[in-house]
Amino acid sequence: MVSAKNDRPFENLEESHSSLVEAWRSSPVFSVKIDTYFPVYAELFGHLRGTNCTFIECGVLGGGSLFMWRQWLGKEARIIGVDLNPEAAKWERYGFEIFIGDQGDPIFWENLFKHIGPFDALLDDGGHQSFQQIITLHSAIAAARKDCVIAIEDTGTSYFKDFKAHGKYSFLSYAKSCTDLLQKSYLSTVPFRTRKLKIAPELGVFQKVHKIEFFPGIVAFNVNQKEAMTANLITNMKPEKISDFRFVGKKSALVQWPSLFNNKIVNVQGGATILRRIKLDVLAKKLLRR
Repeated sequence: MVSAKNDRPFENLEESHSSLVEAWRSSPVFSVKIDTYFPVYAELFGHLRGTNCTFIECGVLGGGSLFMWRQWLGKEARIIGVDLNPEAAKWERYGFEIFIGDQGDPIFWENLFKHIGPFDALLDDGGHQSFQQIITLHSAIAAARKDCVIAIEDTGTSYFKDFKAHGKYSFLSYAKSCTDLLQKSYLSTVPFRTRKLKIAPELGVFQKVHKIEFFPGIVAFNVNQKEAMTANLITNMKPEKISDFRFVGKKSALVQWPSLFNNKIVNVQGGATILRRIKLDVLAKKLLRR
């Protein structure tokens, strides 16, 4: 948000966006980008400008974006590049830290994060295969020691025929399923209304994630352990006797289901009968007794 006095010019999203585009255009080496990414970058990473942040980009062979990030983030920023191609090491002579390794290998990331230490942002512009994106994301969240943003770009590759990734286990399917994990704290407030939660220990790292943002071609995971707190059900006064009318109206609705590839209308059913006869005041008392 832009302050009235503009005390923090880097908080001006429009300026941040335009200056990022200019930094990209003035990069001394070739770089290809999708233009809609720039305002997303500005929104996700703009708070790091002018700070001594640690910014990691996976997939840097061409080198153009490294110079863009350095000019835009400022001279205090620590810019780190990751690539599988050994030729990317040539950018070290320009003051960037470059690490050569396979982003699809969890061991590589584990060792890398131990060496780098805490980081503020990671942008995955690497191989774009679903397993690579998933391993990079999970490894980065597990290694996060402070609030940070982990963004995976070119997520549309989940639908590429040549990647054979479209379907049940694509990165986008993984990311959408990750949003279910955000509901854990909410569901813990009403455990008698759901099935027993069964979350694999490996997914415990997602407890650090405060929110997941979807943009065209980019999914961003925001790590903020303070904000990702356990939810508690509270009231501002003693519950009154109020009848529950949620189940009085229509029982279902025909909905055009969102899909890029299937034109399908589905019948979305209404609620179960278990709570139909429970008045809101009775339900509130039951919850507050927990």
